[in-house]
Amino acid sequence: MENEPTVLTKDVQWKINDSKYIIRNVPYLKADYDEEELFDLDVSLTITSLRDLMVENKIPNDVNYEDFADIKLEL
Repeated sequence: MENEPTVLTKDVQWKINDSKYIIRNVPYLKADYDEEELFDLDVSLTITSLRDLMVENKIPNDVNYEDFADIKLEL
């Protein structure tokens, strides 16, 4: 039987032009085989959307992922 990856949460943060941006409680997988941290594709897209909204000052610079998990990337 294959081991399922463990789902955990962590804060993702970065700086752009002296502004700090934080997304809290972002879910990620920790693979049992090598302890590598991986984001699901949907999570990655949500992080990208949130980053764009933060940079455009449409949402605060410090948010909880769970509050925005259903946001969709605008193309």
